[in-house]
Amino acid sequence: MPRVGRFLTLLMLSSLFYAQSDPAPVTNTPEVPQSVPGAANLREHDPLLDLPPLPRAKISLLGGTITRLDRVQDHLTIQPFGAKQKMNVAFDVRTRFFRDGQPSTQRDVKVGQRVYLDTMLNGTTIFAKSIWIDSNTAAGSGRGQILSYDPQHGVLTLRDELSAQPIRFNLGPDTLVRQGSQTRSVADLKPGALISLTFGPEQGGRGAVLEVSILAQPGTQFSFFGRITYMDLSRKLIAVANESDNTTYEIYLESLPPGSLRDARQGAEVTVSAVFDGKHYVARSIELARTSSSSVQ
Repeated sequence: MPRVGRFLTLLMLSSLFYAQSDPAPVTNTPEVPQSVPGAANLREHDPLLDLPPLPRAKISLLGGTITRLDRVQDHLTIQPFGAKQKMNVAFDVRTRFFRDGQPSTQRDVKVGQRVYLDTMLNGTTIFAKSIWIDSNTAAGSGRGQILSYDPQHGVLTLRDELSAQPIRFNLGPDTLVRQGSQTRSVADLKPGALISLTFGPEQGGRGAVLEVSILAQPGTQFSFFGRITYMDLSRKLIAVANESDNTTYEIYLESLPPGSLRDARQGAEVTVSAVFDGKHYVARSIELARTSSSSVQ
């Protein structure tokens, strides 16, 4: 009997050992896949429908007047302030538009507006990253040639110097007309005259003129002194940077005798007597400032 008891004890211990050695049950929990960095960004940008992000490039501020607008090709031409060379600037849906500091759209962009642009190089193209339109400017300025004046309705039609397009302005009873330091009347606003003007915000699509300054009437004589900045003898044309008003004038030399400019050079100082003929300044005489012997008539 003692042997039987020991046998039963060993049998019970063996059963307990095998029960504790059973392998742990296998779970069917699926493995969670790891996210791929950048996958969300790839889904957000459609290379077939979306334009690529703009490159990181240096931003330059450009101010000027819009002279041409192409809404089909998304291009505009701007005449920078203080420069003669016009610039073509591209824009698209990535361009941000602002009008009087508030977000706007490209529908508010019009020819003749004074704007400021944040520009950058996009490849070889000048691109407008932002376009700022200020329509609440208290006063603007313009320059051009009078095409007509309607005294009955007070409407002045001007060929704008920048855009070469006719623009109409309203003259009111308070509009001041000047020529130099003298006060003139609206009767002196004759077709062909060159004028500069100061105008307020647009009213009914036309600017309200505050002041008109008559620069030249057809037949008026002028004297210019300054350096020659440009010469084209094939066209008998020079440009002189006039020192009295810091303005460069194009002067035609067609009335001068042949060979009268043989001593003239670009950069030379000259005194020019000219007449405004309604279209151009035409030289009547030119004198080189170096020596009196360089004078030609």
